[in-house]
Amino acid sequence: MPEGDKGRFAVTETADDEYVFRASPLRNIDQTAPYFHSGLVWDLKVAVQIMGESQLGEDLTDEDADQIVAFLGSLTGEMPEVVYPVLPVETATTPHPTGEVK
Repeated sequence: MPEGDKGRFAVTETADDEYVFRASPLRNIDQTAPYFHSGLVWDLKVAVQIMGESQLGEDLTDEDADQIVAFLGSLTGEMPEVVYPVLPVETATTPHPTGEVK
């Protein structure tokens, strides 16, 4: 369990939400490292093995982990194009979120 990070509990203060974290979608998961909410794991096989132990209470064999990683790889599709907006240049008269002008 992550020390000091109780997940959704920080928002709801409900005991059932202790150590509950949002799970990301599995599509393209083999292309979207790092893994877990903390981003500490960069290898998908290692992430699968950790989840096997933490979620199932099972130590997955290398062969089982490899098969799960192969399945997850089959969920890979075309990555969507992300287009970021070009924001205007900040000037001395640019309003700030506080409503003040520089």
